[in-house]
Amino acid sequence: MLRTKQLTKSFSRQEKTFEAVDHVDFSLDKGEFCILTGPSGCGKSTFFHLVCGITKADSGEIFFNGEDITNYSEKQLTELRANKVSYILQGDSLLSNFTVLENICLPHKLCGRYEGLEEKAMELLREFGLDTMAYDYPSNLSGGERRRVAIARAFVHGPELVVADEPTSDLDEENTAMIMDYFQRQAAEGKTIIISTHDLSCIRPDMIHYVMKKGVITRA
Repeated sequence: MLRTKQLTKSFSRQEKTFEAVDHVDFSLDKGEFCILTGPSGCGKSTFFHLVCGITKADSGEIFFNGEDITNYSEKQLTELRANKVSYILQGDSLLSNFTVLENICLPHKLCGRYEGLEEKAMELLREFGLDTMAYDYPSNLSGGERRRVAIARAFVHGPELVVADEPTSDLDEENTAMIMDYFQRQAAEGKTIIISTHDLSCIRPDMIHYVMKKGVITRA
């Protein structure tokens, strides 16, 4: 499903160059549920940006379902993210002037996907205990509620791969467990999921655990 070969990305800071992602070999099969841990600044977000096609690598290769996407055009990468890959960003990514339901559906409607979209969005809102907030605006929601809306948006179109950067960072213990249960069920149904977190309580026995340190990813 997802494989990288010698993936590398460097940045310069205060006239010094450092490897945010340092020759990373990584792979996940269809239906695997992976957790990536590591200290802040170790390169997790940069790695996610690379595999989702948001940032271009300095060197190395990225394969999705066996196809080399390393040199995809921006149009091809946009189509990939619209149809097969979802990326849940760190922080608040909702649009303040759209309702919860509109926030979930709008990105996919812009890609021409309408059929059954609102019905699926409402199903996810019920799953996450947010169905009574479908017509509220993000300003009326707590941080944890906004985070759950962003997760619903990532799953509404049935992606093959979900990449989630700190998806439980704004959630309490109960909602963290609920979201992790949902991720686990989605993986059992064939979706491939990779999340990053600092919360080691999220680690479950059936998950694949990788650790990132100074741009290098190793199996835990």
